[in-house]
Order: sequence, then C-alpha cells, then structure tokens
Amino acid sequence: MKRIFFLAIFSTLLFSCANKVPRLVLWTDCVDFVSYTELFNSSQDKVKIVAIYKDDLTGSLPPAKNERRPDIIAGAFLRSGMQKKYFSRIDSLFGKNTLSKEIFYSSILESGKYKEKQYLLPVSFNLPALVFQTDNYGYVRNAFLSFDDIKEISEKFNKKDGAGAYSAMAFGPHWNPDFLYLFLKNAGVNYVVQDGEFAYTEDAFQNAANSISEWSEQINGGVRNELDFAFNFLYTPFYEQVQSGRSLFAYATSDQIFSLTEDQFKEIDFHWICNDGKIQIEDDAVMMGIYSASKNKAAAKKFMLWFMNEDSQKKMLERKFAMKLHTQTFGIAGGFSSMQSVNQKFFPIHYRALLSNLPLGEKISAPQIFPENWNVIKRSVVIPFIEECAQKSDSQSMTLSERYAEFIEQSIQSKSLER
Repeated sequence: MKRIFFLAIFSTLLFSCANKVPRLVLWTDCVDFVSYTELFNSSQDKVKIVAIYKDDLTGSLPPAKNERRPDIIAGAFLRSGMQKKYFSRIDSLFGKNTLSKEIFYSSILESGKYKEKQYLLPVSFNLPALVFQTDNYGYVRNAFLSFDDIKEISEKFNKKDGAGAYSAMAFGPHWNPDFLYLFLKNAGVNYVVQDGEFAYTEDAFQNAANSISEWSEQINGGVRNELDFAFNFLYTPFYEQVQSGRSLFAYATSDQIFSLTEDQFKEIDFHWICNDGKIQIEDDAVMMGIYSASKNKAAAKKFMLWFMNEDSQKKMLERKFAMKLHTQTFGIAGGFSSMQSVNQKFFPIHYRALLSNLPLGEKISAPQIFPENWNVIKRSVVIPFIEECAQKSDSQSMTLSERYAEFIEQSIQSKSLER
C-alpha cells in the first residue's frame, strides 16, 4: 500500500510539471501502468500522461464532481456491462496506418465490443492451469488437460492405505472453489441481472453440478473424501502440495504460477486446462478504453497506439525485469499480452517455462459479458452458492436470486454508513 501511495504522489508531481503539452489522466487498478506511463512520457514529448491508482476502479465511476475526470481507463472487469455507459467508440484505431485486428487474440478483441462497435481494447489476460511435480511426467503426457484427462489420470494415481483412507489423491474438484467455477463456465453457465433479479442458466448449472458430483463419487469416493484429504494434507501453498507427492495436481492461474520464485518453481511444471478445444481466460482480463467525457480523445488514442505496439511492449518487459518489478506482477499488466506476437517472441525470453507452454491463439476463449460489479458479486454471491450446490449442503437456505438481493441490501446499508 505504501508503494502505491508513493507511486501516486510521484505521478501527481509528474503531471503538474507537464504544462505545455496535452496532459492525460489514466485511471487504473493495475499498478504496472505507472511504469508504462513513465516509459511513454520518456519516449516522446508530444503528450504527457499520469497514472492514478484506484483500488476500486469500477466503483469510482462516474468520477466525483470535484475530481479530475480520466481520459483513459485501464483495468479489470471493465467488460461488465460498462462499455455503453462510460466509454467512447474506438473503431478509428483500426486501419491501414494504425492497428491491425490480426495482432490480437480474436475472441478477446471481440469481447471489447458492444453492438458490433469497439469500445475497449484488450490489454492482458490470465489462464487456468494444473501444476504438477516433474517426477510425475509419466502421468501427464498431453500438452493440454481436459476434464476427462484429469479424471482418467486421477484414477491411476489415487492410493489408499490399509484402513481404506486415501494416502494419495491426484485431484479433487472440490479442493478449489475457483476450479468449480471454471467447470461451470466451461459447461456454458451464464449469469445475468434482469429487472433487479439475479438469474442464471439453471439447466446448464444443474447438469454441471451433477457432473462434478459424479466425478467426485467415481474417482475419489465422494465429496467428503476430497474435503478430508484437503484438510489433512493440503494446508500448504499450491506448489508445495504437489511437491509433497501426496497429490498430483494443484489448480492455479498463470499469474499465480509466474509469481513464484525460482526456488518455489523447482521441480514443478504446469499444463493449461483446455476443454472442448478451448482455454477459458480468467474473468479479470485487463481492458483499456477512452472515457466518454474526455476532452483529450485524440491524445488518448496516441497513448493507446503506442501501448499496442510490439516494440513498446518489449521495452515494458525489459524495464520490468531491469527494475525487478517482475517479482510483484506477471507479464504485461499482470498477465499475458493481448498481442499474440509479444507472447510468442518475448515472454519465453523472460519466462523460460513458457518455451513448451505457450497459449495458442485459436484455443483462447473469452467469457460472457458479466453484470456490473462482477468481481464482488462473484466472490460474495456466486462462489458460495456454487460450493453449497456442489457439496449438496443441507445448510443451503437461499436461492441465488435471494443471495443477490441480500448482497444488494447489505451494500446499500454499507454505503449509508460510510456517508
């Protein structure tokens, strides 16, 4: 937090000095953008930009009356129903002498559209993976892991002691609520807020929940066995879980994996979870757009064009490692670049484990556009509901819509107390 405060003060000083050229304000919840704006400012003298860190970026919109409005907004969950409310169209960025749509992962670029018009540019994304110990390559032969692959491998790995308890369990879907959420997302479960009520595709949800229960029963003897095993043996960080040899797989995302130190990364590897030929990106993909009320839209486009340039992103990565910022965040803005060539050419130089694990463009899939405040709703409402349904909990007392209504009421009360 002190570091973020220092960066904000530094940026404010930089902003006050640049008074003879167009001055842009960028709001972000990704601290890496402070470094990127410094790099941009040093690369030319036509436009100057300052990054202002916002811990609750989406909750800060629209700006307060006494607050300098942003020109550019860059961060996670901007796709959550916000394009039409806060952003300007940026179709003019694409053309003969500007950006080519071919440089992006097509599904992620498409996700920045609203009614076929481009409002947001993708910046970065993360992917789901399973981590395993290198001694266990014999079990993990496929370059990508589907859910069926995981089940088949798990059955071969699992072992019981003389008392019939599991002494080794490859993987339990109930070990990680984020894995349960991923399973439902792959099954086509969508969520929407309609007329103030929270709804979801119930048939797809129920079918997926039944499939998870069958998985646990057939492979691991039931949910109780999975949870008992996790309680007894999986109380350490994910990389230590597989290093112990008791479990084969641990669920993690690319930003978690590449936040490990060299010692933590010893003797482990990973494969992407790819089901039905698609790797679902994480919901918190970073996007960037021009604020609709900005008076410096032409200058803002110059920054965006500079940012979406292969050489610029090469320098961003080099600067990150030279300043040892890679120990705090992964890649470009905390994830893989939205530009395919950057991942292919430069990421393996800095992240050696990617030499055999580069994500392929045709496999990358962007999720649905979620309701606003999805980052909070997902953790407070959806994930607990999924866990209870998957475990067939007797304590389940509310529908998803009722949980959402309670969440909204509590949010209103909390805001009233703040005032």
